[in-house]
Formats: sequence, C-alpha cells, structure tokens
Amino acid sequence: MKEAMKKVFLIMIILFGSWIVATAQQRPQYTMYMINPFMVNPAVSGTEDYTDIRVGYRNQWTGFDGAPKTFFVSGHTNLGKNHVTNNRSRNKRNGFHGVGGTLMSDAIGPTVSNVITGAYSYHIQFSRGWFASLGASAGLQQYRLNAEKLTTSVDDDPLKGSFVNNSLADLNAGFWVYSNHIYLGGSVIQIFPQRIYNIANNSVSNGRLTKHVILMGGYRIPLGYDYTLIPSFVIRPVFPAPLTFDINAKLRYKDLAWIGVSYRRTDAVAVMIGMVFDNRFDINYSYDITTNPLRRYSAGSHEVVLGYRLKIKNQIICPSNYW
Repeated sequence: MKEAMKKVFLIMIILFGSWIVATAQQRPQYTMYMINPFMVNPAVSGTEDYTDIRVGYRNQWTGFDGAPKTFFVSGHTNLGKNHVTNNRSRNKRNGFHGVGGTLMSDAIGPTVSNVITGAYSYHIQFSRGWFASLGASAGLQQYRLNAEKLTTSVDDDPLKGSFVNNSLADLNAGFWVYSNHIYLGGSVIQIFPQRIYNIANNSVSNGRLTKHVILMGGYRIPLGYDYTLIPSFVIRPVFPAPLTFDINAKLRYKDLAWIGVSYRRTDAVAVMIGMVFDNRFDINYSYDITTNPLRRYSAGSHEVVLGYRLKIKNQIICPSNYW
C-alpha cells in the first residue's frame, strides 16, 4: 500500500511539472532565489531541519523613476517527523508535513501589490536519501493602482484620474524533489486569472492577474573538504515574451561564507556574497549590473536577504552545508 502511494505521489508531481512547463511579470523576481526558494514555491516548506525565517528587500533599477521595490518576510518549518539535524534527508519518516507563511509588498510606479499567504506541503521519501513534496499556498492579494501617476497618449483617457483598490484571492501550488546534493522544483503563482480592474464601463481593457510559472534546480559539488560549488538555474516562461532564465554559481567555504555570480538572459549579470554567523544567522547581498537598454538610466539593482535558523525544540543544529 505504501509503495502504491509513493507511485501515485510521484505521478502527480510529474503531471504537475508537465503542466507548468506549458503555461506562464506582475510578481517580483529575485536574484538570490536559491537563498529562499520558499518565497516562490510552497512545496519547499518543511524541507529544512529547523524553522527558517527570512527578511528581504530588493531595489531594482536604482535611479530609474518608478522602478520596482520589493519587501518580504517569510518563515516555514516541519511537523510530525523525527530526524537528525545535520542534513535535510536522513532518518525522516515517510509522510511528514511542512507549514509556513509569506508577506510581500511590491511597488512599481503607480501600482502597489501586497500579498499575504499561508502554505502547506506534504513530503514522502521515495528512495534512499531522496524526497518529494507537493505544496500549496493561499491568501489575499491587495492590488492598488493610482492612475493619476500615469502618462497616457490620449489626454481624455478614461484610466486617468481613477484609483483602483481591490482585494483578490491568491492561490499558488508547486512540487519539490530533493536530496542532500540536488533539488528540482516548479511552481505556478497566481493560478486564477482574476480581474484587477474594470475602468469606465469596459471602455478600456480589463486588467487581470497573470499566471506565473517558475522552474528551478541546483546541484552541490564538493571540492575537497572545505569548499562546495553549487550551480543552479531558474526559468520563468511568460507568454508571449521571450523566455527568461537565470544561470548561477555559488562557491561556499564550509558553512561560513560564500560568493557567487549570476547571469539573467537579456537583463543583467550579478555578483553575490553571503556570511553565516554562529550557524544561525546569515546575511546575503547581490548587485545586478543591468545589461539591457535600461543601463543608461539605472545604476543597477540591489538585493539583501537576512536569515535566522530557529532550532526545533530539544535539537541542536549542526553544520548542514546550506544551499
């Protein structure tokens, strides 16, 4: 019976992954997505052997009027499993749970989007050292548009002078496959294409939420005893725009520090750095160098992520080669 349940669970993940590849930016992008993949995939909740709390801020295209500014807080943990704490995939019972939540505020020009969600995931061990999870998150998204800040090509555009303040349901889903050395996952954000605004009795096009698709993966390559190389990628198909993807590489020194580089197609290259303190606190920073025509007006993008690892009761956190 247990083996049959494992097969059904994996088939669901395969089908889900095939579906999201075929579909598709209203939601922010993150250069250091590998530092906190839970922000874009609810199936990540519960994967770590501690409660993972993150606070982040991204200032994109610095110096560009109306450029995106994003702030987020997230946290997730696991429930219902007995395990050791020196890695993320040994001695875990088949069938455990992950829970978490996110709070995000994203401002772009005349628009502000505030999102709050709660997440749940279910994990199984399908092979020795290999785990898979399915997850979902739900909550509310408040969308505000101050059209007075818009510059239109028509003086009497009905959108001018209007103000939109809508609260919408926010539903997301994802899958995650992981071991000590590799992770691969995909998610769909804003599953339902809900209407954001409807101005002047349908005299202009209705604004709607757009489905976002995110695929990502990473692999840990030991380089001797002290160093680890971690290449990773993220793909964001958004129809009908050209395919967007990031290719990244991090070099870790023990569990103390790391440096990295990133390339985002048709957009930017980035340098990244991070430090871990007392095996609990970490601070991470990235600077994007814009490579598209916006480089004439922008001084690049800055992103900072602060983390805290809260040990589970009666357990001691040991080095775990954090991603």
